[in-house]
Amino acid sequence: MLGTMKKILLIATLLVSTAFSGPAGAAEVSKASLDRLLELSGIHEQVSQFPRLLRAGMEQARRRDMAIHGHSAMSEAEYEKLENTMVAAFAPADILRAIGKKVQHAISEQDAARMLVWYGSDLGRRIDKAEEDGSTPEAYRDMGKSAPSLLADEQRVQFARRLDRELHLTDMTMQLQVNAAVAMFMAFSTKKNQHEVANQKAFRNRISASMQRSRPKLEQAITISTLYTYRNIDMDSLEQYLGFLATPPVSRFNKALMAGMEAGMDQAIDRMARSLENLMKQRQLQKA
Repeated sequence: MLGTMKKILLIATLLVSTAFSGPAGAAEVSKASLDRLLELSGIHEQVSQFPRLLRAGMEQARRRDMAIHGHSAMSEAEYEKLENTMVAAFAPADILRAIGKKVQHAISEQDAARMLVWYGSDLGRRIDKAEEDGSTPEAYRDMGKSAPSLLADEQRVQFARRLDRELHLTDMTMQLQVNAAVAMFMAFSTKKNQHEVANQKAFRNRISASMQRSRPKLEQAITISTLYTYRNIDMDSLEQYLGFLATPPVSRFNKALMAGMEAGMDQAIDRMARSLENLMKQRQLQKA
């Protein structure tokens, strides 16, 4: 699943938070097993990309601002301070900690052991290799050209849509996009006033509604990516993969991943809001 999680970020990138609990009386998942599962699921790689993606988003927003107004709305020093504030708020270690807490309540050590066996199986390795190969720059360039022929295979299209539903790929991508947009809004609103930063919930609602309208295009993009990634794996094997994902422990694990990611992102937004408010207070004191 590592390549799948990478593609979520590159295509764009949680869901409604739910209480999860593992089997009664089962041993709690160990830190070693938890870390290994998070690595194999691609979450470690995905979250580690956040600082780079946030910096890229800040730079893109700044260039857009300069193109519209002919100059930057902030000085180089202000820009750097805001960028560092945002990156610090979305520290990968903090988000992974939030994810880990959710997963610990979702699966047992026995569940983890069985999942790790599957990931180490022949099919598990084939799936992982296909996802790795499907996440290269060359693959992204090629999949667009291959889209018409890929979409012509209805059986595989149905598989791609079922995988989307099982892993909630579209929902995850949209939520990550919303959080990124909210972070940018908060960062650039500091040039105005504290009220606009505090009003980030209203902005989140507006951007969420806007992205819902573009959901069909995103679903299509994810379908094409999935079709391309697994194009060389036979359907019987892909059905086995779906069967693995649908088992109760794996289903709980994936839901916990998303709930943990959502909690981690919410906490990051809160940290960022507090940091920006402190920055504005400092600015007001300097002007006084």
